[in-house]
Amino acid sequence: MPAAQALEPAPADAAWSLSLPARENVDFRGQVNFDKAGQEPGTMLYPTPGLAGFIVALATHAAVVKGQMKEQRSEIEADAERILVPFRKTLETFSHGELAERAFPAASGVPWLGSGGRPQSGWLIASSPVFYMTQDQSALIVDNTVSVFQAGSQQPVYSNTVRVVSRAVEVENEAVFWLWNGGARLRETSAALFRASVEIARAHALAPAAAAAGGQRTFRYLEGKSDAVERAEPISEHCGRALVRNLRGWLMSIPLKRARPAAPGCEAPAL
Repeated sequence: MPAAQALEPAPADAAWSLSLPARENVDFRGQVNFDKAGQEPGTMLYPTPGLAGFIVALATHAAVVKGQMKEQRSEIEADAERILVPFRKTLETFSHGELAERAFPAASGVPWLGSGGRPQSGWLIASSPVFYMTQDQSALIVDNTVSVFQAGSQQPVYSNTVRVVSRAVEVENEAVFWLWNGGARLRETSAALFRASVEIARAHALAPAAAAAGGQRTFRYLEGKSDAVERAEPISEHCGRALVRNLRGWLMSIPLKRARPAAPGCEAPAL
């Protein structure tokens, strides 16, 4: 959903806490490309005796096409999930608790309250992240749907989805890379993406009315090693990444395909 404007932006020194969904394990999926879904719906071959028959045939054809597209989408999704087969054992033990602790250790000052928790004071970020692995297994993506609540309130003052796309890893075997040391790299990168998405949401809850840096532009970036395009409003650009607001209102942190020369401090980017 597009961002909702907070009535009163949170003060910079406000206390923050975090909650995650009730389900135990992190939601991890294979990235899906539906571009080809429904492109060949078939030809209507039903007899059409008269207007009434034509209307019935048209409705029947629509139902058949809808069923074909649903079946096609299910097949595409099932095929996308196959890239996660090497990581099943790691993902079966990757809990929301571990994700929160890796992303926001005790020293961060952002406590994890668990599902449904409400702070006594300050602000709560209710977070529902879904992670994706690109089909070439070289990058991770998080779509984090967040709602920000003030303590004691049941209505969010800010809601949005934040997408963060990691840079592609340049290795000979991506599965071996992610599974090193019991899947440590997969867990660490997921936590880094999650933390970045929460920090972006927190910054925009503090100042939700902040204007974009200019009009809409076409951004060319990478999802894994594949080219991607997004029409969006620029917000900021740093270290080869852009923060943009897309046409749905989502905030996106993306690795640009053609980045500017690296600035000081950008030699070893975290994502």
